[in-house]
Amino acid sequence: MATTNPTDPDRAARHAEVRRLADEEQLSNRAIARQLGMHHTTVGRILRTTPAPEVPAERTTTTSPVHTTPVTSGAGPRAPELVRELNPQLIQDLNVLMAGTGALPAPVARTIRAAADHRRAQWRTAMERRAQG
Repeated sequence: MATTNPTDPDRAARHAEVRRLADEEQLSNRAIARQLGMHHTTVGRILRTTPAPEVPAERTTTTSPVHTTPVTSGAGPRAPELVRELNPQLIQDLNVLMAGTGALPAPVARTIRAAADHRRAQWRTAMERRAQG
């Protein structure tokens, strides 16, 4: 029978890896458990009891912000620019959903990704049709 040793030096590393896979990779508890060789309920317990890394809270506003640099859809030097300004209410709603973990809940992120992938496929099809004739 497996036991948990609170002084285990690898415990913090395992908990950090579980948190990273859940937040960054947005894997399910069962997928994380398979990858790390533990039970899915253990993953759930770790996620419930281990605090998420501190993410500085972003200031939300009800007015449209004035941007001095291009608005991007992600972090990094080569992040793509947004096609349109985001609705301030949408920004606030996303910030509320991300509170505590710094990431969208996995089901919400998957739904948004699926909708975006569907729209990209529609755009690709339209562009291919235009290119053909």
